[in-house]
Formats: sequence, structure tokens, C-alpha cells
Amino acid sequence: MEKWTVRRQFPFKLALQILKIVFVTVQVSLTCFVCREMRITHVDFLGDTVTVMRHKFLKDWDDGRDTVVYPPDSGRYSVYKSADLIENFAFIVSSYYSIREESFASFSYDTTIHHSVTDENNPVIWNHDFDRIPPMKLCINRIASVVVRNSTYEFDISEVYECHSLNLTRVEVDNITSDPMALQDILAKRNVTFKHEDALIISKASILFNLRTIHFSPVSTDQTPECYRIEVKVVFDNSRHTGQVFIDLNAVISYEKLCNGRILKGGVVSAYTFLIGLLDMVVLLLCLASLILCCRALIKAHLLKIKTLDFFDRHLGLKLTLSDQLTFLNIWYVMIVVNDVLIVIGTVCKFTIEFKDFDNDLFTSTGILLGTGALLVYIGLLRYLRFFNQYNILILTIKKSLPNMLRFMVCAIVLYAGFLVAGWVIIGPYSIKFRTLAQSSEALFSLLNGDDMFATFYTINDSNTTIKIFGTIYIYVFVSLFIYVVLSLFIAIIMDAYEVVKDRYQQGLVAERSVLREFVNSLEVPSLNNPEAREQFAQQQLLRLGVHLPDFRAAWERLCTSILRRTESPFAYGSFTNNASNNIANSNHTFTTASGSGNERSDASAEPHVMPMSSV
Repeated sequence: MEKWTVRRQFPFKLALQILKIVFVTVQVSLTCFVCREMRITHVDFLGDTVTVMRHKFLKDWDDGRDTVVYPPDSGRYSVYKSADLIENFAFIVSSYYSIREESFASFSYDTTIHHSVTDENNPVIWNHDFDRIPPMKLCINRIASVVVRNSTYEFDISEVYECHSLNLTRVEVDNITSDPMALQDILAKRNVTFKHEDALIISKASILFNLRTIHFSPVSTDQTPECYRIEVKVVFDNSRHTGQVFIDLNAVISYEKLCNGRILKGGVVSAYTFLIGLLDMVVLLLCLASLILCCRALIKAHLLKIKTLDFFDRHLGLKLTLSDQLTFLNIWYVMIVVNDVLIVIGTVCKFTIEFKDFDNDLFTSTGILLGTGALLVYIGLLRYLRFFNQYNILILTIKKSLPNMLRFMVCAIVLYAGFLVAGWVIIGPYSIKFRTLAQSSEALFSLLNGDDMFATFYTINDSNTTIKIFGTIYIYVFVSLFIYVVLSLFIAIIMDAYEVVKDRYQQGLVAERSVLREFVNSLEVPSLNNPEAREQFAQQQLLRLGVHLPDFRAAWERLCTSILRRTESPFAYGSFTNNASNNIANSNHTFTTASGSGNERSDASAEPHVMPMSSV
């Protein structure tokens, strides 16, 4: 309001931020709701497809294993006999060659399949020969050889990795389907055996094959089917050589861009789709305009800092501290620039998704960019609450306590890292919560918040009494130290900063002393209701820190005039009167700044004035 009252200059940045908040909120509520539903549908499709693969290709897989429960209510999916291993292998082979006939889904083989339209009730009839089905691949990790006698052994531990293409005939597949143990003889013809003497030789056996499927999402704006390729890998893990062979199925689902087809529907774009596209364009334009204005303000602030440093060095013989120099850097503008960039990139990615240039990573990137951008936009609302003293307490408390919190966090992180490594090394082999560094950190952070304490005690294996006792003492010490000491000190630092800020409020918000603030506060702030003051801070009196591109002639005239003045007289600065003995003690000049810019002018009869710190 002061900017409009004094200079009749409309606050474009403020208006843009308000409009941006409104439109980004609408975009998140409408546009990103659809995008979020598309992502949920896509993620659910990927998860459901992996679940179907496990039910189709893993023998006796039950629904209880599909749910994520911690701690798990059942052990890992495993087999313990060579006959069970062969039966599971045969089950995979039989399921693969019958995937189209037995699945209530659009699964097909990863090959070129001809189709013909011959029946109106069943318009697409897939015709494929058995020989056209791609063969499965069997890859084995093993060592070269093992010879075990009564009291001696001989291991050739050279690693061998070999793959076999299982080109099975129709007769062989029929035999495997009717008698799973027939697979053992079929593999033996291909020099592949899974006998008891191979238990120490074979570390892993992997079965690999590819499938294709079509996914249709009614949530999508254009409702176009999507083609996917499913790379399935079933691993028989015998790396521990304990007699328990773990079986795990992994499926990598990737989008196929080369997928021909057509949609029988009208080509009319819905009003909702048009509205969403228009909204995205408005958000894009607002963010670009906001980005340009904020970058311009940051550049002008930097130019003003350079002039101020030159003034203090040349006329006062003083050097501004880093804290004073950072006063010219508006962190809020930096944050606005960051969220504008995030929203612009996220909106462009969303346009790409709408035009079906699909990429799985594009969904994730769009969600992260738009979500983070919206978060920063709402955090930017705190900037406008700073204008009210009653609502400024949160920002000032964080600003005051941040240096001490960072120093405290360095010490706390070092202590935390020590407990982390100790727990991982000592307790890791005996507890599923400390098996890896990441899992150990998650377990300790949960303990730090008071979660899962009893479960952490309980999951430590009691087969080793020493580890059980050490683990118990370890958890007691960690919880006592971090909850009762570290967290309490952390809260005390924040409370101390809060008390300091509250006392400053009660004393009238006395600013911290610095050279720049002393310079600004050397004279009283003029009343903006004074016509002479309004003339002093008018638009035409501002210091020209940059050249306005549309007005080249005026800029050239100002440049020539400035050069002539510099050659004829010393450079005139502002109204700060230095009582020390220097060259400007007897000169009367006016130094005027407003909103990051000002104007040089000489006026021997004018009283010296200076703008408040917020204007610098």
C-alpha cells in the first residue's frame, strides 16, 4: 500500500503471487486429482500384475503372502526337496504355455502374433502356432566342480554362468503337464540336472521369459489402451547351501511405445479436458511471469549491493559483513524462483502425459515436481504474514534458532552414526531390523520416536546369549540418551530462541545491531504523507540499476547524462552524515532508495533522509 500511495506503482509481484496461489490450488485440486488417480491406477496395475504372475507361476502361492505384514506371519517361499524343486519348475513351464487359455487377462507372448477378424461376437481371434511361442531361458550360477569323499573334499570355486534356451516341443510340454517329474529327464537331455550331488555346485537357477499385456484405464482423459512388456524372472536361490531353496519371482513391467491399434469412439474433446488444458496454460504463464519478475528483483538487489559496497568502501572506509551483504538477498524471492521452475517443468511433464508420450518415470517426476512446487507456494504464504507482527513469531523463531540447531545436529548426527554402525555390525546377523544400514537407521529412528520398542527387543534372536544381552543394553542406552537428553536439548534450543523473540516483541522489536542498520537508522524515516517526501521517493527519482529494454532512447540519454556528471563533479551519494573526519563531512547530498532501487540527486537545501531497512 505504501508503494502505491507514494509512487502510484502497482505491486505486480504481489498480485502475481496471489493469483498464482489461487490457480495452483485449483490446479492441484482438479488437474492433479486426475493425474493422481492416473498414477494410483498405474501403480495398482503394476502391483496387481506382479501378484497375478506370482499366483500363476508359483505353485501353492496363497493370498496371505500378498499382504505386507510386519513382522511377517509366514516364512519365505521355499522348497526343501529336489522333487519339490522339479515340481515347481514343471509348474512354471506348464503355466507359461497355457497362459492365454487359463488366464482371465489379456496376456500374450512376446512375439509377433497374427490375428484375423472373423466373428462378430468375438471380433479378435488370436491364431498362433506352438512353434511361434518364444522359448523360456534357464540360467544357472554355479561353481566348476565339487568332489566330496569320506574325510576329504575338493572344491573348484571358479564361478560359471551358463544359460540354456528351453526349446520344448508340444509333446514334451504335454508330458510335463501330465507328469511334472518328466521334466527331470527332459532337462537331463540338455545337460541340466538338479540332483542331491548338485546341491553344493548350483548357487542360483533363474527362469526367464517375457509376456505382453494391454491395460485400459477409464480414469485417463483420452481412455487409450496401453501396451506393456512383462519381463518375468523366477529365481531358485540356493546360495546358502542349507537345504532350503528360496523361490522368488520378480517382474519388470515396461511401457511399449510401438503398439498399433485404434479406438472406436468420437473424436470430440470434452469440456473438462479443455478446461484442464486452459488451466494448465494459465498456471504456466503466471509462473513464467512470476519467475521473470523475481529474477529481475534479485538482479536489481545484487546491483544495489554492489553500489552500497562501493559507497561504504570509498566514502566511509568500511567493509560490510557477510550478514549485511545477505540483507540484499531476498530468500523469499529465491524460494519463489525455485517453486516457479518446479511448477513450470511439472506442468510441461503433465502436458506430455496427456498426449500419451508415456514413461513410468514421467509419472513419478510429474508428481514430485508439482507436489514440491505446491508445497513451496503455500510456504510462501508465510512471507505475507511477516507484515503482521502477531503472525511473525514462527519465522523469527526458526531464523533465530537455525544456526544453533545446525551446530547441535552435527554433534547429534555423529553420535547417531556411531549407534547406527554398532547396531548394524553387532545385532545385524541376529535381528531382521538391523540387517542393512538402511534398516538399522529406520529401526533407530522409530525408537527415537518411541515406536516399536518391544518389537525391537523381541526380534533379537536369543540363540546367542551374549548378543541378546548386548542388544538389550544397546537399546536401553540409545533410547535413554536420545529421548531424554538429545531431544530435550533440541527442544530447549528452540524454546530459548522463542523466548528471545518474545522478549524482543515486548521491547518493541529492537533489530540486531550492524553497520548497515546503523547507517539506515542514522536519520528518522520521513513521513510518507509529506508531499516533499512523496516527491523524493517518486518513480522518476529512483536509482536506475538496470536498463528497461522497451525505452532505448531514454536509457541512452540517461547514460550520457550520467557520464557527463561523473566527468564534471565527484560522485554524489546519499544523506548519511558521517561525524568522523572524512571527505564528505561538509557536503549535503541525498541518497534515496525504494524497493531495491533509488536515484542520485544533489539538493543543498534539502534535509537528508534515508529509507527504512526494509526498503533496502
